[in-house]
Amino acid sequence: MEDAEIALMFSLLVIPVAIWLQLWVKRRREDRRNSLGEEEFENTARAFFSIILEGAAIIGGLIMIIMGSSGVIKYILNFYS
Repeated sequence: MEDAEIALMFSLLVIPVAIWLQLWVKRRREDRRNSLGEEEFENTARAFFSIILEGAAIIGGLIMIIMGSSGVIKYILNFYS
């Protein structure tokens, strides 16, 4: 049963990290907005780097949320069955 509890702890720790990643991407996008509400970049390389970095953060955060939630659900199902 100790392995299940360790997996539960890691699952519960992953969820806040994933939420922080989503908020970090949101803050980065809001910081780039100009007065008209459009995103501005200094050059194309910066835009490309931001697209790759933020895309990876969003996809990684969503994967972490799914894995963390499934770990919690597995623990609950094993504990109550």
